[in-house]
Amino acid sequence: MRTALRVSTETLTAVVYIASFAVVVGAFATIYAQSLRTGLLIAGTAFISGTLGFIYSVWRLYRTRWLVSA
Repeated sequence: MRTALRVSTETLTAVVYIASFAVVVGAFATIYAQSLRTGLLIAGTAFISGTLGFIYSVWRLYRTRWLVSA
């Protein structure tokens, strides 16, 4: 359980990269749609989907360790 709750600098860096990508996608969506609300919705969706994808990849990487230690 300790491994699941530990946050390394690489993990924080990945979350910052995901957030910056979401901001860029939201900015492009705002420019394209000429609507701030649409840009915010797209940015939020990009951040959530990127974060979920990252969590899934970390889970796939460490699931055998979590199952063995449990």
